[in-house]
Amino acid sequence: MSAKGKAKGKAFLGPHGVVNNSTKQHEGAIDNNFFIKAQMKDGTWLKSRIIECRLSKGFQYHLSKDYDPKTIKTEYSYEYYIHYEGQNRRMDEWVTRNRIEVTQEEITEEPVIKKRNKKEEKKEYVENDEHEGMDAVGLLAHEMHTKVKTIDSIEFGNYRCETWYYSPYPSGYHNLDCLYICEFCLSFYVLKSERERHLKNCELAKLGHPPGDEIYRDTQRQISMFEIDGHRNPIYCENLCYLAKLFLDHKNLYYDVEPFLFFVLCEYNETGFHLVGYFSKEKESTHGWNLSCILTLPFQQRKGYGKFLISMSYQLSLIEGKIGTPERPLSDLGRESYLSWWTQTLIEYFRKFKGTDISLNSITKETGMKDSDILWTLEQKQLIKYQSAQPLICMDMDYLDKVYVQAGRPGIPINKDNIHWVPYKKLKNINEKN
Repeated sequence: MSAKGKAKGKAFLGPHGVVNNSTKQHEGAIDNNFFIKAQMKDGTWLKSRIIECRLSKGFQYHLSKDYDPKTIKTEYSYEYYIHYEGQNRRMDEWVTRNRIEVTQEEITEEPVIKKRNKKEEKKEYVENDEHEGMDAVGLLAHEMHTKVKTIDSIEFGNYRCETWYYSPYPSGYHNLDCLYICEFCLSFYVLKSERERHLKNCELAKLGHPPGDEIYRDTQRQISMFEIDGHRNPIYCENLCYLAKLFLDHKNLYYDVEPFLFFVLCEYNETGFHLVGYFSKEKESTHGWNLSCILTLPFQQRKGYGKFLISMSYQLSLIEGKIGTPERPLSDLGRESYLSWWTQTLIEYFRKFKGTDISLNSITKETGMKDSDILWTLEQKQLIKYQSAQPLICMDMDYLDKVYVQAGRPGIPINKDNIHWVPYKKLKNINEKN
């Protein structure tokens, strides 16, 4: 079974086949009204709560071989979907009974949600920055709708990795141990054999690269970037969004891909161009956003690709003659990456223009960064002070070097001469004249 058509991609009805919220409805299951202690994969035991439960594969196999309606179910007949308290939701997972210790600590009911004033709501948005713009009711609905990931892992090219979050793949592609994805066209399959048959006839696999136009190539590092129009290649872009959602806990995932451009980064070798990450942006953003969504696949992270994607988004903004900023909300990893990139970009600017008059306007003109992002970064890193309402930027190079190192490894540098890209608006006007 495979899905790659646009009509199939519109089935967004929630976690298909997921069991009910309360374990009370399941004979013999652990009561999820109480906290438990659960063992993480590294052996650590943490306070946790049970989100869902399902019959274990072993128990289901036993029933299939020797069905007896009088068979008594116990706590060990189930697997439990666990959320570790204080941990990101990407750590949530299914565990067996032997990784659980029962406690008598009851989970108290959530407080009744009351309407709050704007100051309180603003504070909440800061605390839940990844879901900025959601009120408490919306945030709760989002978490309820996406609380159980229904695909445990994916196989993508030569890589296999665990997923982090729920993704609204069409019906028939949930409650899977592994989803098999074509690394060229991104169509998806329940069985590996189905994907292998598909690869023999996949047009993009024969071409060896994504659809769209190649806008950048670095022959030394063997990386390349393609611009893909959501209007011209909707199926590919929809499948890319499905894939991205497995690793992004984000309130917005755009299923109408036509207003967006997707910039896909690939490594290339003798077997073709292999996707490592991407970012998307609106063709015409009224908010000045130069990036809507960004992802580096987990098995390609810590190679400098995330910062490379951010750098490219700003380079494209500079080509457009615009000031850029990413769309809010940022994912947790996105926020961390941006703060690191902004910090290092500012320090590189200070090094380059040391001894000259530095202003917000001069920084913006050189980097493409929005003034509010510049000030926020300087404040976060304590690189700015105010004296008589005038900003004073730290220019102690020894201290700046320490901050630069603390911000992490710099990303892969961009060779501006290798960018061959025409902004969408200008290209549209050219087409209209013709």
